[in-house]
Amino acid sequence: TPNSDAISRSALLPPAARCGCSLTEKWGSCPPDDEPCLLSVPDQCAGDSQCPSTKKCCYRACFRQCVPRVSVKLGSCPEDRLHCLSPTRHMCSQDSDCMGRKRCCRGACGRDCRDP
Repeated sequence: TPNSDAISRSALLPPAARCGCSLTEKWGSCPPDDEPCLLSVPDQCAGDSQCPSTKKCCYRACFRQCVPRVSVKLGSCPEDRLHCLSPTRHMCSQDSDCMGRKRCCRGACGRDCRDP
């Protein structure tokens, strides 16, 4: 049927084209996502332009939602291949919690401030 053909073609389009919205990227970054997955929750946004004022469309608990943006320092976090035997304990939640050029990076036992 003609309708089913249009539906199948729209499924191939990127989310912005399907919803008719713009995915203009706002300044800043998404905060870390350490929350357990809630797979049955639908996305609340497809891009930053669907979020009010300074909020960004970010993954939280495995679905997209509008959250306050965070600033990110230059450089990337070192990769940590260790596996923690202790409970997860975060010493920081975002880069601004760290002194100087250190970044808040995910380690084996939680996030802590590290040199990029």
